[in-house]
Amino acid sequence: MARSPVAPSPASDEEVNNKDGGIFGDGDSPHSLLASGGVLEQYPGAVLLSGHNGIVLHANDQAQPIADLMKSPGHEELREAVRAAIMGTAAQVNPLVVTTREAEKTIERAFDVTVLPWSEGAAALLLGRDVTLERSLRSALIESRQRYKDLVEISNDFAWETDGEGLFAFVSPQGALGYTASELVGRPAAELLLDEDVLDKDSGARSPFAAREPVEAAELWVRGAGGESLCLLSTAQPLTGEGGVWMGARGVCRDITQLRRHEAELAESQNRERLFSYIVNMVRRELEPARMLGATAEALMPALDLTGTSIHGFVEGELGAALALSGRAADGNDLAALAELLSSEKPTAELQRRGATILVRATYFREKANGLLCVWRDGGVQGWSAGDRSLLDNISGQVGMAIEQLARQTEMEVLSMTDPLTGLDNRRSFTAKLEKRFAAEGGSRASDTGALFYVDLDNFKQVNDRHGHQRGDEALLDVAALLKEQTRAGDLAARLGGDEFALFLADMDHAAAERKAKLLLELAERLRIYSGDADHPLGISLGIALHEMKKGESLESLMRRADEAMYGAKRAGKHSLNFAPAFDRRKAGQ
Repeated sequence: MARSPVAPSPASDEEVNNKDGGIFGDGDSPHSLLASGGVLEQYPGAVLLSGHNGIVLHANDQAQPIADLMKSPGHEELREAVRAAIMGTAAQVNPLVVTTREAEKTIERAFDVTVLPWSEGAAALLLGRDVTLERSLRSALIESRQRYKDLVEISNDFAWETDGEGLFAFVSPQGALGYTASELVGRPAAELLLDEDVLDKDSGARSPFAAREPVEAAELWVRGAGGESLCLLSTAQPLTGEGGVWMGARGVCRDITQLRRHEAELAESQNRERLFSYIVNMVRRELEPARMLGATAEALMPALDLTGTSIHGFVEGELGAALALSGRAADGNDLAALAELLSSEKPTAELQRRGATILVRATYFREKANGLLCVWRDGGVQGWSAGDRSLLDNISGQVGMAIEQLARQTEMEVLSMTDPLTGLDNRRSFTAKLEKRFAAEGGSRASDTGALFYVDLDNFKQVNDRHGHQRGDEALLDVAALLKEQTRAGDLAARLGGDEFALFLADMDHAAAERKAKLLLELAERLRIYSGDADHPLGISLGIALHEMKKGESLESLMRRADEAMYGAKRAGKHSLNFAPAFDRRKAGQ
């Protein structure tokens, strides 16, 4: 506080009160200042007259809190201002906070106080303006602004404002999207949009940064500072000037990328759960494992956006042919290479080659690998997510069970259709295959012929009687080997039962059948080593019936003619061949 260069000597309080004419005017008391017609009668605020050492000479009602403060010890700033005024220098105390008690409550009142010299240094005049309400309002406003700022920052990641040219005019101090505020201010907001089509260049439609209408909780994808895709939830209001001219927009944004990604992951997880439940239920309902594997392969295609999927079993430790296939098959060499990488410690393997990415997952049954599940994508599609792998892990157990069921079913079918000793087809299988062949060929190959051979061993009983059944089994195995040696792809060989065998040789006329029969008789000489004795040599008798498709002979008729021809060979002296008469529809009654 500045002081005047010359300060008068302060008068005592008694001198102030007793001085002729004094500071109040001739004959007036100190109350005359505020009395009717007094100098400060109309002053709306606090008026207080203080003498030397802070003695209150007079105070109106508004100044009473200040007077009480001066009468109490403390508040040196106010006392110093009074001393300065008495010395001739005006002073200011802003704010002067006074604490009072009213109705059992503590109340704070604030005054802006001006302290002036009075009566040539005889006293100090204090003029106060009650600013309690103003101060409270200012404090409330500051608090309200801070509260609003805090709420904006808590509920949103950043606030922004764009101008009429679509440039950022303001961005929250903390910045946004990995950018600092200074990096964004002055930059076109449209540059941040991930999908440029989202913005209509003329109207700014659908972009909150260029809102012409209020935008409430709109979602848009933008590109962050690191190039990452971010999803924002934005609320915006357009800014207009005189005449409704659009001047920009103002709004707030919240980054909901993690929320949307979590929702996508949750949806994907739910989809995997539905697919897994579908496959499990299908396994429970489906009695045919081959159909179950096929349905699984089909279901995986759309679920994982695949180019192809296949399911394979292991055959004696080697990768077998596909048990189920959907889409395009993966390269067989790639699959074989991946299968070699699988182990109990590493049940999955993957390969990227020629723009394709292949993933295989081993399948198990009772902790033993029995096959693999292969999925692949072409065209540089993204790699395999944790969700993809989790789904395959869950499904692999069910697939492994189905592969085992299919293997057992196949084994049972083979056993039911195969002679257990020789491995040749049994009568049931032989007949079924011939029926299927005749039905498939129908009339499409009416010019084709075939020959049915009935083969019966001569003197086989003596082999068992003399050498035992084990030796007899060895002889039967040698006969089976002989027949297998003389069959081609498309031919059929069977053991019909006991010592009876059969051959069906496709595309064979009479001359070719005769040559084949003579060769069989020649090769059968090797069976003599199994003979019971020299008088009963082991040999074969052949009955041959030619089949012509165009004549429409039934299988039953063909087999009957071959059987009768075989007995004719035996009657002719054994170890010989005999052709059945040609089929005659009239004699057959057909």
